[in-house]
Amino acid sequence: MTALNKILRSMAASGLALLMVFATVGPAAATTLSDKRAQAAAVQSQLDALDTKASQADEAYNSARALYQSLTAQVATTEKRIAALQKRTDALQADLAARADQIYRSDGSFGVIEALLSARSLEDFNAVINALQAIGQQDADTVAQLKQAQAELQVARGELVAAQADAAKQQAAMSANARAVHQQVDAKAAVLAGLSKDIKSILAQQAAAEAAAAHARYLALLARQRTNAGGGSSSGGSSSGSSNPGGPSGGGNPASSSQGAEAVQWAEKALGRPYVWAASGPGSFDCSGLTMWAYGHAGVSLPHSSRSQINAGARVSRDNLEPGDLVFFGSPIHHVGVYVGGGDFIESPHSGASVRIASLAGRGDYAGACRP
Repeated sequence: MTALNKILRSMAASGLALLMVFATVGPAAATTLSDKRAQAAAVQSQLDALDTKASQADEAYNSARALYQSLTAQVATTEKRIAALQKRTDALQADLAARADQIYRSDGSFGVIEALLSARSLEDFNAVINALQAIGQQDADTVAQLKQAQAELQVARGELVAAQADAAKQQAAMSANARAVHQQVDAKAAVLAGLSKDIKSILAQQAAAEAAAAHARYLALLARQRTNAGGGSSSGGSSSGSSNPGGPSGGGNPASSSQGAEAVQWAEKALGRPYVWAASGPGSFDCSGLTMWAYGHAGVSLPHSSRSQINAGARVSRDNLEPGDLVFFGSPIHHVGVYVGGGDFIESPHSGASVRIASLAGRGDYAGACRP
């Protein structure tokens, strides 16, 4: 065998060995990558569930806080009413005490006999009688007013006690919901901290892809706005390819409002600002805090609660959505965003994220919409 033949045979053998290595390692590597992606998907599902629980607790906190604020305002109003009634009661009691003292000093006669005997004519006599009757009626009225004031005072004190008790319950609910939010946020942080480098990398790539898609949706929104400003159609209908009239996402097609377009403009200004639970701007937001802030600048007052906001306007069917409509998610409802057209909406999604443009497509938790 010549030296050349030995070299060729050696190269052939090496190539075959290398081919065998790739044949063995290649599928294993692919399987490993597939497993990691499956693990990443499972982790993402777990994180989404934690975000949902945190959002539910956040919105429950907002509802409890709104009721607590209403109750504390009621307490303050009732306390002022009690103070006024007490002042009125004291004044009436003082008047009656003075009259009683006058009666006592006149031996119970008020000088009636002297007044009657001093009358020099029938006219004087009648005048004295009328004056005495007026005094008696005044005393009777004073007594009646005192009884009414005392009764109102008792009712007001009962209302105050009830309102204070309800306020205490709502304050306890706020504390419990705040703890629940922190628990979910801490659980999410623990999950993220325990991930392997590879899983973190896959999740980071997914987050980057979502951010790129959100930016693309923003550019599309700007393009639609330029088209509309140039005389094109002002309609921002869904175009998401999903019509869902009736049921929880049903409704009609009420008249558009100019406030809706303005709310969209304000919501756009919040893009990129971080999600913070129970926040309502301007530096950070939760979901209903964002919509409340945007519509507040448009002159429309909304409650800081997605469950309440869905009743803040006429219901709209999914196929009739227009920019500015509020879109809701979850059962029970715990998330809300501002529809901007093209099947997209602006939302403050969850802890660790920022205000962004998202798509209605694929949102199986869509619950309905309204037009404030």
